[in-house]
Amino acid sequence: MSAEFDAGGAARVATVDWSDQAGLDQVVKILALGDNVVVVELSDGREIRISAWLDLSTGKYVSEFERRCPFSTSGRTLHVWSMQQAYKPLIADSAAACLEASVLEVDHLRVF
Repeated sequence: MSAEFDAGGAARVATVDWSDQAGLDQVVKILALGDNVVVVELSDGREIRISAWLDLSTGKYVSEFERRCPFSTSGRTLHVWSMQQAYKPLIADSAAACLEASVLEVDHLRVF
C-alpha cells in the first residue's frame, strides 16, 4: 500500500505507507508538523525531527535532522532539539520526496 502526495501540484506515489509505516523497521510513529516537517519516533525511544528546507538558489529541498535530548539545569530537566550530524542531508525536488527519503535514512541507519 502507498499514500498519494501532492507536493507543489505534482502528484506522486510514495514507497512508504505513511498510515501504518509498512516497510519501516525502526519507526514506531511519524507525526507531521506541517508540509515540510515530521517527527519520527524510533523503537529505541529516540525522537528525530526532520525538516525539508527549500534552497532558493537551487530550487531543491534539503533535509535537516534534529534529535530531542534532555538537558538538565538548576534541578530541572528540559527537552531541547539539537542538530543531529549522524544523518547526511538529502536533496530532492519536492518536500514530500525529501521527507520520505529522510525517514527511510533514519529508519535504515543505526545510530548508537
